[in-house]
Amino acid sequence: MAKRTSICNVLLRHWKAIILLVTPVIFSPLPIHFSSTENSKIAACGYAVIIMAVYWASEALPLPVTGLLPIFLFPMLGIQSARDVSVNYAKDAIFLLIGSVMFAIAIERWNLHKRIALRVLLTVGVEPKRLMLGMMSATAFLSMWINNTATTAMMVPTVENITGGIPTDDESDPREKHTLMQKTDEKTGLLSAGASGRGAYRKPEDLVRIVEYDDAEDKTQDEPLFLNEESDGRSREQADRMAKGLLLCICYAANIGGIATLTGSSTNILAVEVIEALYPESKGIDFATWFFFGFPTMLLILIVAYIYLLWLFLDCSCLLGCRKRCREHWMRNQSSAAYLVVKKQYNELGPVSFAEKVVLFHFVLLVLLWFFRDMKFLHLENGQAAGWTYYFLRGYVTDASTVMMIIISLFFWPSRPPNFMCCRNREEASEPAPSILDWETVHQKMPWGLVFLIGGGYALADGIEVSGLSVLLSRLFKSASGFLPVTLVLIVTTLVAFVTELISNAPVAAIALPILANLAEGICIHPFHLLVPATIASAFAFMLPVASPPNAIVLQSDKIQLYDMVKSGFLLNIIGILVLNIAIGTYGFPLYGLDTLPPWAKAHRFCNNTLTTVATSTSALLNSTLVPDV
Repeated sequence: MAKRTSICNVLLRHWKAIILLVTPVIFSPLPIHFSSTENSKIAACGYAVIIMAVYWASEALPLPVTGLLPIFLFPMLGIQSARDVSVNYAKDAIFLLIGSVMFAIAIERWNLHKRIALRVLLTVGVEPKRLMLGMMSATAFLSMWINNTATTAMMVPTVENITGGIPTDDESDPREKHTLMQKTDEKTGLLSAGASGRGAYRKPEDLVRIVEYDDAEDKTQDEPLFLNEESDGRSREQADRMAKGLLLCICYAANIGGIATLTGSSTNILAVEVIEALYPESKGIDFATWFFFGFPTMLLILIVAYIYLLWLFLDCSCLLGCRKRCREHWMRNQSSAAYLVVKKQYNELGPVSFAEKVVLFHFVLLVLLWFFRDMKFLHLENGQAAGWTYYFLRGYVTDASTVMMIIISLFFWPSRPPNFMCCRNREEASEPAPSILDWETVHQKMPWGLVFLIGGGYALADGIEVSGLSVLLSRLFKSASGFLPVTLVLIVTTLVAFVTELISNAPVAAIALPILANLAEGICIHPFHLLVPATIASAFAFMLPVASPPNAIVLQSDKIQLYDMVKSGFLLNIIGILVLNIAIGTYGFPLYGLDTLPPWAKAHRFCNNTLTTVATSTSALLNSTLVPDV
């Protein structure tokens, strides 16, 4: 018995090495059996796809390292040359990703994201419902533009400070002086909770500050922060529930916010590149066309998630009809402990600096250039899109070109007003001001592994197309033509959303998107009809900490247990899936032209008017169901 236990312990200790070595051996008969046939490339590509899928799912190798496998697997298996595979790691979308991350680094370096988040909280208010709304709004907005991990790491200490300063009815006399222990996190620059923060949020060298305030000066401070007019106090259990709701709303909003923009998530960029690789003749999806679908979808999911979390954690069933009470409570909360915490953090930022103004100016400029680069919804008489790229060679300027132009400007733009002519500042030293961005900062904060991970996804999609595996998949998927598109989208989004809970969303998208593109062609529907909702569904990582870094960060708090995240995240997954399916079935159709199969789809010549026939049959089915026989 002891011997069996020791063997099991050894296997468990080295399970990653076992998967790493055993997986290629188990599936090796696949390329060996078909090596002398005309399907040898298809079998070899299937073998490579299986190995990468297993490695990504098990994380036997680091995710970026698995993304490098095509560079030697594809040439050795005779699928593509190393030169052709390597091109996928330096595509246009890769530089769009790099440029977007660089701009996010500039925002973080000069604390513009912090100022925006704290300003939103002060504007919305610190009453429970308002506070959750402010937290979710600020987090979602920031996640549209910067990494959701950085956004969550910034917001969590703020919530812990606020909830850590909540007095409850089982605490000491409220008229005595309260001491609020706060720490300054060197990484985020925000205050982290003295009692509840841990892990990445506390460091030995943090400075301890004691903020004292006298409750006797204002009777409103006698009341706890989260009090209704009818109650005399909150129990510790209720205060903990509120803290859980505020913490969970941050990681959920961080995941939801990335849906809105093309650069909000690496999977969005991956989807666009897969579309360009598989359908080079298509117009593709640019920043504006993604935003017109992604932003309203994100907004709908965020609103429903807000209402759901209010009901689950704050017992706020009356969202309407209590306007007077909320207004009076808002006036009291201006001097509450939570308001003082947020206000203090905002004041520590000081006045808006010149560097923040420069970053904000470039941010607005970048967004405007992205929107009006190639307005595909407006066309000139000659068929060319009406955008500022009209003055350049058609197809030469992309979103990556735009962001790189802005980024290069940040590398020489000074962080202080220029010290010459009428702008001369006598108080400034003679040494030049540092630039908004410098290479040392970029080098330290740039997630280079993400480039290899996304590049591996592009290489995988390209290999599936070149080897002919895509054609085989299209033929196999013709058996699914009996499903209505609505049913198929619901099945696909559900599978992707729940698989993402166990595997990182980037590997899921890298494997699923090329397969779904061939599935769409196999059953003669528009490829975007499956690709766009599947990409967005990969962001629905609400249940487990392994699903996304924001979940893992929030789970580090003492107030959050795994059960809390699973319980609230499961229903939120269902909500997101339903809202996404409604969105793609309504305004997604006219936006992407999903009612017709585009001529650039490879299956167009085989499908003819199948898509119109399916739509007609669906309409007839609904009419026969809703209209009774006379």
